[in-house]
Amino acid sequence: YYPVSSAQRRMYILNQLEGAQTSYNMPGVYMVEGELDTKRMESALRELIRRHESLRTSFELAEGEPVQRVHAEVPFVLEEQQLEGAETAEAAIEAFMRPFELSEAPLFRARVVKLAEEGKRLFMYDMHHIISDGVSMQVLVEEFARLYGGEELP
Repeated sequence: YYPVSSAQRRMYILNQLEGAQTSYNMPGVYMVEGELDTKRMESALRELIRRHESLRTSFELAEGEPVQRVHAEVPFVLEEQQLEGAETAEAAIEAFMRPFELSEAPLFRARVVKLAEEGKRLFMYDMHHIISDGVSMQVLVEEFARLYGGEELP
């Protein structure tokens, strides 16, 4: 394991407080219209996790201090959902937002929700701020788009 930064220490401690469970979640939702290859999407997300240590990092206490542990690999499955009956997109988004267990990597999740309207889906992702920030999100989004497009990244 490795020491945490001062910002990570603060987030780790604040995450333990009651009522703060989703305060540091960084969610995003995109409407996707037309073709979507969920197998290729899952493959691109797995490659991102393989490439970036932060997406394979968990947090725990060692000798009473928060530390980060980078895992060689972590399981990841792109969740898929079909809206049923009167279910709404808003309800699906709300149900997707939930606390992370900081001791369990990845601190990242993603789901594709097939909407009732033909050819429309939601792509939802969420990650904990302890492993990412605005700058790193830009890198991840760019790399995801390139990987989904079939590029091999150095």
